[in-house]
Amino acid sequence: MLLLLLVSAVIVLWNSNQRLRLETARMTSNLQTLTASLDFVRTQNGKLAAQTNVLLLRTNELKQMFPVQAKTVRDMGVNLNRATQLSTTVIETQKNIVTIVRDSIIHDTIQVKVFTYADRWYQIKGINQGDSQSLQIQTTDTLKQVVFKGEREKPWLWIFSPRKLQQRVSVSNPNATIKYSSVIQIQKP
Repeated sequence: MLLLLLVSAVIVLWNSNQRLRLETARMTSNLQTLTASLDFVRTQNGKLAAQTNVLLLRTNELKQMFPVQAKTVRDMGVNLNRATQLSTTVIETQKNIVTIVRDSIIHDTIQVKVFTYADRWYQIKGINQGDSQSLQIQTTDTLKQVVFKGEREKPWLWIFSPRKLQQRVSVSNPNATIKYSSVIQIQKP
């Protein structure tokens, strides 16, 4: 009877130790992901894409560490406990545009200067009247994202090491730059 009790205690301690090891590995991976910078990789079609590792958080950790994102999920009408992934990407677009300004007349008497510019990503229309200027700017871009199992956590263990979840994001506009990107995988407790 004592032997059975001892074996049961060892099994319970072993399982507890395994859970703690997995939790430590998850937290270590999250810490490395939070401190890592954005990596840029060249895709097969020659464009640059940003790549990051995926954070693995539980719902209560998401609420504590990223309250703004948690509020965004709730504001979208989604129960936070039902969410599985949350992605945030910040894109900055910058382009210098030179176009011709031409004289024009509106309302039969008011003389103004107008200009237009259009390419695949931008449409700009402007009117310069006296000391004021009116602009209408429209931009179009496509954000592509993929979450995949990427490089191994411990490459020296070869096939025995699990792969990290990674995110890759690219934009179609060559004038756009990805400044920040993160994916949070929400785990159930």
